[in-house]
Amino acid sequence: MFQSTPKQAAASRANSQKSTGPRSTAGKAKSRFNALKHGIYAVHQIMFDETPEDLAELSAEYHEHHNPADSDQRFLVDTLVHYEWRIRRIRRVEAALWQTASNTFLVKNIETTSTCTSGDAFATDSSTFERLQRVANACERVYYRAHQELERLQAQTQAKVGQALPPANPGAPQSDPSPAEPAPPPQPEQAKPTSSSPASIPQKPEPSPSTPPSGQPASASPAPTEPSTADRDQKPPNAA
Repeated sequence: MFQSTPKQAAASRANSQKSTGPRSTAGKAKSRFNALKHGIYAVHQIMFDETPEDLAELSAEYHEHHNPADSDQRFLVDTLVHYEWRIRRIRRVEAALWQTASNTFLVKNIETTSTCTSGDAFATDSSTFERLQRVANACERVYYRAHQELERLQAQTQAKVGQALPPANPGAPQSDPSPAEPAPPPQPEQAKPTSSSPASIPQKPEPSPSTPPSGQPASASPAPTEPSTADRDQKPPNAA
């Protein structure tokens, strides 16, 4: 079995990026029907009043909007197309059921009435309406699950592409992605002391105990006392 080399596979991927599809209006209109070649859009998908052109247009709208990048994403886009097509069909079926239920009610009550309300029609065949609603609910659940999975895969693909791309200017300094720190709030201005505040009145220094107050003479130190006459006449015992 033939197997391409890694170099050939890389060349094939590079060539596939150069193909942008039809560019003219006529080419785009013709390419819309390419989806009918796949099994999901085969002729057996068209029933009664449905047309292949409507299905091809719906498929083209989905593929142009989601632009699947690989087979997994393409499968999910095809799933979205398939279940929206079924939901549209269910709506037409429901309209036909209302008409059928109305006719059945009139046939059963032709002798008593010639009109039929929506309540009369629903009561005539309520089980059929309930069964159809369950089918519609199941289609919507599958549709939204496929849509969420498609968004997840496309987000992963974009993240991988963003990591693989080199920076636009390698020499330029990289900006810090972290947000700047907020500036500190302004501090309230300190109130200046007024003339009436106690801090503005100069305090008179208290005099120290050793310094006499100004305007008063310093107290004289006590003079030395002279010895009395008895003390002068008395001599020490060992004096010569």
